[in-house]
This record gives sequence, structure tokens and C-alpha cells, in this order.
Amino acid sequence: MSAGIGFAKRYNRAAILFLSPALVFVFAFVAYPVAYAGWLSLFRWDGASAPQFLAAGNFVRLAGDAIFWQALFRNILVALSAIVLQVFLALAIAYCLVRIVPAFSRIFLFFYLVPVMVSEICIGLLWRFMYNPYFGLVNAALSAIGLDSLKRGWLGESATAFSAVVVVMSFTYLGLYVLLFVAAVRNVPEGVYEAAEIDGAGEFRKFFSITMPMVWDAVRANSLLAIIGSLKTFSLVFVLTNGGPNHASEVVSTYLYKMGFGSFEMGYAATIGFAQMVLTALGAWIAFRYLKRVGAGAGAWS
Repeated sequence: MSAGIGFAKRYNRAAILFLSPALVFVFAFVAYPVAYAGWLSLFRWDGASAPQFLAAGNFVRLAGDAIFWQALFRNILVALSAIVLQVFLALAIAYCLVRIVPAFSRIFLFFYLVPVMVSEICIGLLWRFMYNPYFGLVNAALSAIGLDSLKRGWLGESATAFSAVVVVMSFTYLGLYVLLFVAAVRNVPEGVYEAAEIDGAGEFRKFFSITMPMVWDAVRANSLLAIIGSLKTFSLVFVLTNGGPNHASEVVSTYLYKMGFGSFEMGYAATIGFAQMVLTALGAWIAFRYLKRVGAGAGAWS
């Protein structure tokens, strides 16, 4: 008995020893900055002079800040578009690569992965050239097919700036989810598809009745990843439009940056960041619970 207890203690000490570097990293670069942002959100501070205590003043200001709520609404739209245009579209592409055109899957997968391997800054600069109203490829393509009436200054007009940014985001991250889903679809037993073919099931039926239920855990994980990434997106929006024109493509992160490093309102920027973290965690939890409930009823699709 005592030998077993001694082994358990040594085992626990070894586990704590291996976990310690990760715990130190989490406390130093996650827990402490979050706690410091929460404390700083209670002050008015320009980054240089002495902070002035406002209690909940910054949060009251945030509750009435229309630009912040509009930016948050766009973050939610980005998350919804990511689930449709990145996660579920990636699953359909992965199914086609694995089940329909496996001989060409490596070639297509390479092209899908190229944007993932390139820096977001480079992707943003490339698309700025493509969206250019005078010599960009988008307007040139529209002219080539006789649709001159659809030519726009895509990033400079309030009506099109946000949609143009969403297109770039989908293009950039789609390959990552295709790669993840290719691995998941390949793990579906071949015998299940053979049995479905004997029963006369087509590709459409096999996709919705076999593939999607059997890779639902991957769908849920990738959806959660897409939602979290969408709620804290920054670099592509910053490079493409910087939130403009007139806040038409503003998201929470770019608004935070402008408050902190443009207006030098560090306390209010910390409030925005703290609220963003809480809302992101809340949104991820709600999405996780919803997708878990949908996954429990996935058998009904078949």
C-alpha cells in the first residue's frame, strides 16, 4: 500500500514538473495581461501621465459607444460567414478531394494551402492591388465579361468594403480547414461507403448521411476555431481598409488599436480589449453548446 502511495506521489511530482513550463507561460502571457487589462480598464490613461481612477466609467462609455457595437456586430457576421464559407465549404471540398477526385487531391490541396503559408500582411497587400479601382484584376475581370456596371472602388466604398474584406478572409483561411477535413474524411471506414453504394446512395446522400455525421467532432472543433479567430481578427482588416471608410469595415480589434495608439486612450482601449475577451469566450461557449446539441441529433440526418 505504502509503495503504491509513494509511486503516485512521484508520478504527480513528475506531472507537475512537465506541466510547469506551460503553466508559467500561461500565467506570464495570458493570465497576467488579462488581469492587467481588467485593472487598467478602471482608469483614464493616455500612456504617459498618471492614471485617473474612473471606476466603471469606461464600461458605461462602452455601453453607449455605437461604433463599438457596430464593430462587434461585424465580428459576429465574420464568424457566421467563416462557418459557412470556410468550415462547411472546406468540408465539401475535402469530401470531393478524398472521395471524387483522389488522384488530383495533392495538387488541389497544395493550391488551397498556399494562402495559409503566406503572411496575412502579404495577402492583404496583394488583395489591395486586386481591388484597386483603376488597375485591379477584379474590375478588369468584370470589364472582360461585359459587366462594367458592377465595377466599384471595392475597398473605398462603404457599401462594399466589409464584404470585400470577408471575401479575402475566406480565401485566406479556407485551405487550413480543407487540410483538417481531408484528414477527418480519410478516417471514415471505406466499408460504410461501400454499404451505402450497394443500397444505391449517391454522392450527395453519402456526404450528408455518412460523412457529415461521422466527422461531426471535427466540424465542431473547426467551427469553434473559426469563431474564435473571427472575433479577434485584426491584421487583414488593418491592411485592407483600417476599418474604413467611415468605420464601414470596423471590427473590435481595429477599433481597440485606434483608441489605444491613435487617440492614446489606453484605459478605454483596455476596456474594449477586456470586453472583447469576455464576449469571445461567451460566444465560443454558446457555439460549443449549440454544436454539441446538433451533433447529438446528427443520427437523424441519415
